[in-house]
Amino acid sequence: MNHFAVIVTVKLKPGMADQFRPHILKNAVASKDSEPDCHRFDVLVVEEDADTIIFYEEYTDAAAFETHHQTAHYKAFRQATDDMVLDKQIARCGVIS
Repeated sequence: MNHFAVIVTVKLKPGMADQFRPHILKNAVASKDSEPDCHRFDVLVVEEDADTIIFYEEYTDAAAFETHHQTAHYKAFRQATDDMVLDKQIARCGVIS
């Protein structure tokens, strides 16, 4: 079965990375633990730019990703971090391997 994935690149306001990280890590763990259609949620930091965080998320399908946006942990994450973000890019992907 081919899954659906997103690659989210978040550019944080300068100096916000340390505050942001606990929130995204909590969201990632909650997603993997409580969403049966969330198969992977990796959080990466760009080596040369600590203010750029990348998430790799893999779901059963695009509908599961949309369902993710309705969860309490996602809404809490957004409420806590939206003011920390300068820019966010989302690439929607099909997983081929």
